[in-house]
Amino acid sequence: MTQETALKSPSGDASQTQATGGGGAETTPEELLQFITRLATNEPHVRCRVGTGTLGPVAQALNDLAGLLEARRLSSVEKFGIEALVEQSQNMMMTADASERIRFVNFTIPGLTYEQVLGRSVYDFILPADHERCRAIFRKVLETGVPDAYDIGSYAETGPQWYVVRVGPIRDAGRIVGFTMITTDVTSLKTTQLQLEQSNRELAQSNRELESFASVASHDLQEPLRKIQSFGERLKSSAAGALSPEAMDYLERMQSAATRMRRLIDDLLAFARVTSKAQPFTRVDLGTIAREVLSDLEVAIEQSKATVTVGELPALEADPTQMRQLLQNLVSNALKFRREDTPPRISIEATQNPETRRCELQVRDNGIGFEEKHAEKIFALFQRLHGRGKYEGTGLGLAICRKIAERHGGTIVARSAPGSGSTFTVSLPLVHSPRPA
Repeated sequence: MTQETALKSPSGDASQTQATGGGGAETTPEELLQFITRLATNEPHVRCRVGTGTLGPVAQALNDLAGLLEARRLSSVEKFGIEALVEQSQNMMMTADASERIRFVNFTIPGLTYEQVLGRSVYDFILPADHERCRAIFRKVLETGVPDAYDIGSYAETGPQWYVVRVGPIRDAGRIVGFTMITTDVTSLKTTQLQLEQSNRELAQSNRELESFASVASHDLQEPLRKIQSFGERLKSSAAGALSPEAMDYLERMQSAATRMRRLIDDLLAFARVTSKAQPFTRVDLGTIAREVLSDLEVAIEQSKATVTVGELPALEADPTQMRQLLQNLVSNALKFRREDTPPRISIEATQNPETRRCELQVRDNGIGFEEKHAEKIFALFQRLHGRGKYEGTGLGLAICRKIAERHGGTIVARSAPGSGSTFTVSLPLVHSPRPA
């Protein structure tokens, strides 16, 4: 019997069909060399023509070797192919038909044999509370062919407790006949997520308690302080002549302490109200806000002989009250920490980046400055770099600025050096993406 096969040239083009059995022209050395070359370049399917002459048996032996190499190659493909990928995967893989019954699973399910799992409903292995959610996803994939995913708790008491399941369609001749499910263990990630959610709930509760305290402070502490200041002023007016210098000193100290306490309460309320009394974001013209702030600070600017310049400032989406508070705190800070021998020079400028859709608002002064190692400390609550005797304040102004910036999705940083002034840079988004419902 004669076998025939197409022998390809080394370039890959098919040559004439030649007999691989006995008879015909003699097998030539060139044919053998061509065949060996292709065999050595990983073409085990190729066969050599077996002709007559002394080289015919050699050609037959080489054909047998090629058959053996091809068999080994196929065995290797099976060992490292799709079957190994599925059976040895660390992810559970399942297929189900359009009736949502399991047709294949690559893992054994505790307490059940492979045969006992096949044909059962996928819902037998899903917690009842998750049935409707999963059913909606299965139906969507079967109807639309669009892959989807969900996270789910394990129905088994042992092993991983949380999975992400990716669901994809199975098509046969263009028709969707079922779906695949590939599960990934996300227990560690889910545990971290649940802990974070718990921390967020605790933080929200803490914020509510802070707001409650602020409300109490505004009423229960302000009224006694007003009485202390009021009666102190009456005592000072009516009994000034009868009081000794030492008693007058005590009275002055009492009044000063009450004033500082009232200012501290006001600043604490302002800090708490950044979130509790926040207003919706609207279109805000920072140029208009800056002019209003300078008008409010007109007396302080005149008394310090300050020069304030305002560059072109953009409009952005923000809380207008808080933008005013931010600018007023930064300008007041520049007026307060001025050098004694030099009138304050303050500039308010901004740059925009169209690509990131953000702006950088800068308030620069020529004041006393500070060592840059304290650049982070100055934004913390109650932090002061100077004594209260020289510079008034509660140490809350810049903390309020940072809280406002963060509420707007921005940041605030400071650059400075002693005697060389300071620059405060506030980075803010020009627009805010709507939050998901």
